[in-house]
Amino acid sequence: VESSLAPLASLPKLPKKDVVVKFEPDMKRRLEMSAFAKACADGAKPGDGSVACRGDRAFPVARSDTALVIIDMQTDFLTKEGRVGQHYQDTPVCSGMAGVKRCLAAARAAGLTIAHSRSHRYGASVRDDLVGTGDVGYELHPECAALPGEIVVDKWTFGAFASTPLEEELRARGVERILLCGVLTNVCIFATASQAVDRFFRVCLVEDACAALDQEWHDMTIRLISEPQVKKGHNGQIGLYFGEVARVADVESSLAP
Repeated sequence: VESSLAPLASLPKLPKKDVVVKFEPDMKRRLEMSAFAKACADGAKPGDGSVACRGDRAFPVARSDTALVIIDMQTDFLTKEGRVGQHYQDTPVCSGMAGVKRCLAAARAAGLTIAHSRSHRYGASVRDDLVGTGDVGYELHPECAALPGEIVVDKWTFGAFASTPLEEELRARGVERILLCGVLTNVCIFATASQAVDRFFRVCLVEDACAALDQEWHDMTIRLISEPQVKKGHNGQIGLYFGEVARVADVESSLAP
C-alpha cells in the first residue's frame, strides 16, 4: 500500500470543499438505538419455549416477539437452471433446503412472524429489473414460497436490513428475536446476522437450515457467528454477539405445542 500511494504525494493538492454535516437525523437514530440497547441490558425476556444452542446455551422464543427470517431461498440460487445455480451445480448450496422447510412448517404452526428476503444483488450486479416482474428465477423457490400475510422484502445489499423496510416490518409486529436461515451462509446470512444485532435484534442461526457454495465457507461462518457469542466476555447477552447457533430439531421441539 505504501509503495502504491507514494507517487500520489507529489501530485497537486485537491481544493478543500466545504462539508455540511447534518447531525439531526443521525442523532435521532442514535437515541433510538440507545433505547433499544438499554432495553436489552437486563437480558433476554423469558419465552414460551427455549431453543437449545451451542455451548450449552439457550435461546428463548415467544409467539409474540420472535420471527423466522428466511434469506434468499430463490430459484436462481437453488436450481441448476438458475442464473447463479447454473455455475455451481456440484456444491452443497441446496443442503439447507430440507431444514428451511422444517423450520417454516414449525414456525407457521406456532404462529410466529415469518419474513422472507429476495435478493436482486447477483454478485457485483444489481438486477432491479427483475423485481415485481414474476420472473421465475427471481421468485422464491416453490417449496419455500411465502404465504399471504408473510413479510417479503427485496434487497440489493447482501444483508436483509440495510436496503429494505425489514426492520420497520418486524418492529411493527413486536419482533425482538430472530431465528435465521437460508442462503448463502457466508454472504447474506452473515451480513443479515450482523445487521440484525446492530439493530439489537437477538439472533439464533439455524445451522442445518443454511448452506453455502462450499462446506468449508459454511463451517467457518458458523464459527465466526457462534464462537464470539459463547466466549467469556461476550457471552453475557443472548444472541447479540453475533448469534446463538442451533439445529432444526431443537427449533422444532421448542416450537411444538
